[in-house]
Amino acid sequence: MGRVRSALMLLVLPAVLATVLSACADSGGSTGGADAGPDPVDAVRAATTERAQQAIPLVAEALGATAVQAHGQWQSCMAISWRYEAFATVEAAAGETAAQLEQVRSALVDAGWADATQVEGHVTVERDDTTVDVQPTPARGRRAWTVSVTSSCADYDGDDLERVENDEPREISGV
Repeated sequence: MGRVRSALMLLVLPAVLATVLSACADSGGSTGGADAGPDPVDAVRAATTERAQQAIPLVAEALGATAVQAHGQWQSCMAISWRYEAFATVEAAAGETAAQLEQVRSALVDAGWADATQVEGHVTVERDDTTVDVQPTPARGRRAWTVSVTSSCADYDGDDLERVENDEPREISGV
């Protein structure tokens, strides 16, 4: 009986090892191949741009904006990781800053964003690993406001790192 068991083990063990090694190789985080899933750089950029296209018009409407310009680009997170940022400049209607900040906060929270404001003179909201920060920016003009929509910071390597390091600003339409 012991020899039969040993013989079976010699026959089965290589097949089990091959299956285990194959599974490990498939889950190694490779970015190539047809079944590798969505490209992480494109997925983060697309998600952040989509959220910017949702949030920036809400901010512009709350501020009675007369002009909006927006673009997106990869930005370094303290030189150790990367995030995608959509950045907009909004020319607001005249108004009292505190009341305008509250209008912006209400518009974004009513649209499903969670209030995460921690700094006076800003509105900061979050949803799905995306942060929106809105603040008046008088240095850009008397009624200028900035809106930044950023992804979480993440590490990239290989071709993905090269792409984020060499990214050029893109205009964001639909804002």
